[in-house]
Amino acid sequence: MLTKIKEFVKRWEKKIIFAIAIFLIASLSFSLGFIKGGQIIARPALVIDKELIVNLDKEITSSTQAVIKEQSLFVASSRGKYYYPVDCSLAQNLSEKNKIYFSTKEEAESRGYLQNTKCEY
Repeated sequence: MLTKIKEFVKRWEKKIIFAIAIFLIASLSFSLGFIKGGQIIARPALVIDKELIVNLDKEITSSTQAVIKEQSLFVASSRGKYYYPVDCSLAQNLSEKNKIYFSTKEEAESRGYLQNTKCEY
């Protein structure tokens, strides 16, 4: 039995070494890609200062709300992490009671929101 194994190894030696080398290279490539991919996907922590969020229903009259909505170019949800242009179809799905309005991108980003890339302004 041992002689059969030795004969097999001698006969297929180059192909066995080639197969092992391919396996090791593939394993290393996958591992490096997995590590690099994890670094790309990692995002900084989202921090929203809840004291800055204004609840339009409680603190502002309905006439003032209408003026703010008309002058605002961007909207976000107090429960989300993205902001949208007010005319974006995704913004229409936000709950009215959770909507927060911003006049500029900078204002939204300073409060910790990220721009949703599906609705460009």
